[in-house]
Amino acid sequence: MIRITLELSCETEAKLRESLARHDATQMRQLLAEAFTSTVEALLQQTSEPSNDDQFELIADQLAAEFAACVGSDAPLLSDYAVSRAGIYQDHP
Repeated sequence: MIRITLELSCETEAKLRESLARHDATQMRQLLAEAFTSTVEALLQQTSEPSNDDQFELIADQLAAEFAACVGSDAPLLSDYAVSRAGIYQDHP
C-alpha cells in the first residue's frame, strides 16, 4: 500500500473547506485534481533509479522481506528442477 500526502496551500485548503461546506462536489474535485497533479509531479521527481549496487541490494532485501511476510513461512519452495527449462517445459514436447 502506498500513502500519498497532498500538500495544500492555505488558500487551496480554505477553498476546499468552503466547497465542502457548500457541498460543491465539482469544485472539490477540481481543487483536489490540481493538488494531486502537482503532488504526482513532485513524487516523480523524487523517484530515481538505485544509484549503486549497495542501494539496489538494500531495496531487493526489503522487497524480499515484504514478500516473505505476505506469503508466510510455511509456503512451499520450488525445487531446482521445477524452475529449470526442463521442468518448466516438461509437459510440452
